[in-house]
Amino acid sequence: MAKLEHQVLLITRLKEFTGRVPAAYANQKEFFINCLHSMSEHLVDLKRETLREACEDFSRKLDSGTVTDNTSAEFRGTLEKLVPAGDFTIACASMIAGKELLRKRLAALTPLSLVEEEKKAAGRDAEADRQIRETYARLNFAPLVAELAAGPDDRAVDGVLEKARAEVAEYCCLYRIPLDEAGTLTPYSLACIDAVLAACHRILANLRKTPGGKTVLIVDDDEAILDLLTFLVRREGFKTEGAADGEQALRKARALCPDLLLLDLMLPKCSGFEILRELQDDGTAGIPIVIVTGRNADPSTAEMIKREPNVRGFIQKPIKPNILADLLHAILKVPAKTPR
Repeated sequence: MAKLEHQVLLITRLKEFTGRVPAAYANQKEFFINCLHSMSEHLVDLKRETLREACEDFSRKLDSGTVTDNTSAEFRGTLEKLVPAGDFTIACASMIAGKELLRKRLAALTPLSLVEEEKKAAGRDAEADRQIRETYARLNFAPLVAELAAGPDDRAVDGVLEKARAEVAEYCCLYRIPLDEAGTLTPYSLACIDAVLAACHRILANLRKTPGGKTVLIVDDDEAILDLLTFLVRREGFKTEGAADGEQALRKARALCPDLLLLDLMLPKCSGFEILRELQDDGTAGIPIVIVTGRNADPSTAEMIKREPNVRGFIQKPIKPNILADLLHAILKVPAKTPR
């Protein structure tokens, strides 16, 4: 996909994000996460293309001997907005070295992603973390999270996320980030959007830390089993979301990022085995999965499934409520309401 297409899609999605929630979405949270995922993908591609074009343009000027102090300063300004601080320092130092070394250093550059830095559990770039913290503060996200202390239910979470989207809209206006398809996203605009998306990921993470129950996504194509599991899980004090096929399960897992996934293996459209593998990427790898299946798997197959990095349990149908309940509380680290 060409750079212009990524730019149009990013601006379009950002405009949608700051507007009304379409009726197709179940709630603010699903819309919020779905938009973040889509915008992050287009932003990474757009930053990569912008960096490539800037480096190639500077290299051409270097070859033709038309590099001036102004063009060098402009190029450094572009790099500063697109690459990690350490890489920027190395690239700038290379400008006083030979052309070949500079070309090698420029070819090795990769764009900074504040969103990816925010997802790291440890080893986050210090400068990236500073940018995210400052943007989080400018967006007034901390007071929004604090609002949930009084009543952290689904309606309160929806209210917080709606206000967060309004803050993003005001931020885009303040920093002159274009929300029309004809607008041009400069490296500065891309850096601002990156910081906003990273801050949005941070508010989601902070919302998950507030009291108010954990969410379990239940995936089964048998309506009776889905209803039974929903009843059993809610009886233990957890929130639930349901999916009746593999495609819906993947979409909801990526959009909602549940605290636990109960997964049947035999599903239409996309099997449970495929879902296991798909949910091992950076954004969903942390979701623990419990296999709930009526499939008579031989011991070697069951052991193979249990060795998947995101699988935390394996339950055979018919379901024994006490075994399921004990597993839920152990994985989610929430004590049972009544001892068994």
